[in-house]
Amino acid sequence: MKKIEFSQRVKDEVKKGFNLKPIHRIILTTDGSVTRVIEAYTEKPVKIKTEMQRITRADKKVSSLLDIEEGKEVNYRVVRLYSNSILFAIALSLTPIDRLDEKFRDDLMRADIPIGKLLEKYKIEARREINWIRICMSDEIELERNNFNPGEVILSRNYNIIHRGKILMNITEYFPSSVLS
Repeated sequence: MKKIEFSQRVKDEVKKGFNLKPIHRIILTTDGSVTRVIEAYTEKPVKIKTEMQRITRADKKVSSLLDIEEGKEVNYRVVRLYSNSILFAIALSLTPIDRLDEKFRDDLMRADIPIGKLLEKYKIEARREINWIRICMSDEIELERNNFNPGEVILSRNYNIIHRGKILMNITEYFPSSVLS
């Protein structure tokens, strides 16, 4: 199992006074379903709202990130995870289309279903490999609309879901620290 280390940025933010609570460490380092962690934390179901989804062609950066050829089709998806009508996370996923089973792809692109629940539904054996963990401010997040409060501390992480030795998805998640108190 790959050892997860907090980035220097996380360590610096902690030194500056950000109080990294146990729930923060859990949400940042879990190699399981974040949806399940949020549901356990809130004791309420998580609802997904797809903010944006489109098929794009992999440029040099995305092809390197997903270990695919440039020009391959990639599903770009941004979702919001709510529990009890409170925003708990924004997740951006990049998925090579040709690595998806047709039914899985259809559900991913048509329904507001969490990735973990899709993996479970289709009995896909996969593992998550965390690439990085960071603490940033809401104004540093490069999403079209992030809807976080200005100046809010955001916990973020990026990981790959690996299936059959290949990257099935690359996911970046953003968690407003204020709801995880």
